[in-house]
Amino acid sequence: MASDGRMHGWRAALPYKVRTAGKKTPVEFPKNAGPGAFRTFLTLAPSVCEFLESYTGRLPERNFPSKQFESFFSKYRSKVKELVPKDRYPANDPKCARRSVIDYIRKQRQGKPFVDEAFEIEDNVAAAQFPDVFALQLCDWTQYDGHPLDCDIYVEGEDGDGQSALQRITCTWLLVGYLALLRMCCSWKLCFGKNYNGTDFNEACANGLRSWTPRALVSPSMVYIAGSGIGTSEAIGFVACGAITSMDNAMAHRLNVNRQKLASQLRGVIHFGKSGVPETRGHLEAWNKRLEETTIRKLPGGYRPAGDVSEKESTNNYNSANYPSSPDALEDLMDVTISASNVGERECFQLRSPTQVLQTFHASGGWIFSTTSLDDQACELSQLQFSGVFRGSKKNKKQPYVRFQYARYRSTAVKNRWDLIGQRFIARVDIHDARFIRLYDESGELFVVLRAIRPWSRTPHSLALRRLIHRNSKKGHFEVKGTSDAVEVYRNFLRSLFACSPDAATMMAQHRDAFDAIPDSKEAKPPTEPSQARKARNVFVPLSGPVTLGKKGSLK
Repeated sequence: MASDGRMHGWRAALPYKVRTAGKKTPVEFPKNAGPGAFRTFLTLAPSVCEFLESYTGRLPERNFPSKQFESFFSKYRSKVKELVPKDRYPANDPKCARRSVIDYIRKQRQGKPFVDEAFEIEDNVAAAQFPDVFALQLCDWTQYDGHPLDCDIYVEGEDGDGQSALQRITCTWLLVGYLALLRMCCSWKLCFGKNYNGTDFNEACANGLRSWTPRALVSPSMVYIAGSGIGTSEAIGFVACGAITSMDNAMAHRLNVNRQKLASQLRGVIHFGKSGVPETRGHLEAWNKRLEETTIRKLPGGYRPAGDVSEKESTNNYNSANYPSSPDALEDLMDVTISASNVGERECFQLRSPTQVLQTFHASGGWIFSTTSLDDQACELSQLQFSGVFRGSKKNKKQPYVRFQYARYRSTAVKNRWDLIGQRFIARVDIHDARFIRLYDESGELFVVLRAIRPWSRTPHSLALRRLIHRNSKKGHFEVKGTSDAVEVYRNFLRSLFACSPDAATMMAQHRDAFDAIPDSKEAKPPTEPSQARKARNVFVPLSGPVTLGKKGSLK
């Protein structure tokens, strides 16, 4: 009690519920599905309980089925038929209580630590964080996540008539790679849209493997702090690669090429946490909050988002509509600010900067992971590998081609090669520039380089942009068949909607590199790449549940 007779601070009432076990023991299986029916079934069939708890494979999720679970579930059906009469639950259920089975296994896994029975241990302690499991050093743990900026941003552009117009960006995302224990940012990517896509995330991961290069800043009054930089290259002369990579399991992170390449190129342990749970990446969330308070919310249009007991609040008196932003200048600001944060003092480091801590750690002989092939790994991250089949018709004089993602790819090197029709090759395409496809034979030797025919052959574009153009074309917004450049058609379409559609302005800001690119001539050559292609590895990256190390299907 305080001196005025009132309680100190706040008081919270927390619900506390107790459920007592029923005294009655069921004597027969339930007739139909209902509350408590599955629990009654397990009470009368304890052998089924043990069988369900023995399953250690991945559980099926939406859009991600599990063949291992389907095989397990068929055995479960057989057990139910042996133990339960046909007119009783769950034998009379067409789905045999499938959802209840999945929920039961999932609940059994919550809060139970994994213990290897082959080792003798004194205490069984549940591990809550990675440092409880691994002896992590400063550069070992990299966290990746996307964060929407708390700022309303307006951009200025031209509409279809060439008149200047002002439009608001729908949302701006900052993707960050962060060395958690070192408190240092190693890569970032700014993207515009209601959500970032897998291509943006792929680029953010690739930038974490490359040496940082200062930008040619637009504003002459904006300068880098001496000794600052992104990642470890400016501090110790080379790029450090982590041993553990943490991210959430959002759809952007499950892009096919990311699932193929993360485990093989980032290497180490790939940890997928649940999306929408920032506590699993607490270090990065704290860094995002500090960036918001020191930089983002001081920009025109900055705000604090609405909370449970508070409304959206403006953090300055500047109207963002009166201060239109340039996406290039905004990226310059992010690069200068983030690089400066790596040389700023931290209380957790006794007022030393992450750069100083890293230099001291390296000088004292601390272990830092790195390889000489990081640049190749960064390029390899964006290489999507698939199976390409030649199509065509000698009868109808259709030259051999390979079809991929709404485009046809051809080359004069395979002209009149009718024997190739129906043959299958290892194909590789860069998701950031999808104009070229490389085909490799079974030995990994480069067979031929194919180029997309129009309207996809001129302007460099990503697979994400191509899918976006195709989707809008299917809706009847414009026609790309018969045109010389689909990217140019889409750019003109967005310009016509710029003055009245925030989504159009957002897409123009997101894909401005492709829209501003100079279309190549027909003689343009594809970017260089090694002449060897490895056969695609069957890498399985589990998103939840217990993890079995090794190749998929190698352990039973």
